[in-house]
Amino acid sequence: MLVRELLEKKGRLIHSISGEQSVAEAIRSLTEKRISALLILDDDRLQGIFTERDVLRCTVKFPDQDFAAIPVRDVMSTKLIVAELGDELAATMSMMIQADIRHLPVIDQGRLMGLLSIRDLVQQVVRSITAELHY
Repeated sequence: MLVRELLEKKGRLIHSISGEQSVAEAIRSLTEKRISALLILDDDRLQGIFTERDVLRCTVKFPDQDFAAIPVRDVMSTKLIVAELGDELAATMSMMIQADIRHLPVIDQGRLMGLLSIRDLVQQVVRSITAELHY
């Protein structure tokens, strides 16, 4: 199965914020939407990702500061690994495991297409195994 197929199944809803927004706003968004990652966009261009792990890093890096005063750009992850629509899911999952990441932006010719989580991939593997067992 290809990344494109899984993204079509799960939908391409992208939760994002600007790097200028505060860490407090990002945490509020994560909590309200019940998600674990936000993509950071500037003029619709992917700049980084802010995850639950970044919240933890922020508490260590800025122990006495108000999160409302810290821009997300100061704590987001910027060294991004990305998948492309034509990538195989098995290779994508392997890449995520090797890089120890749980969220993977998906691009197509430089354009952001969506975000996959390791949970999305594991759920697809379980669906595939279940389907095989029923045949």
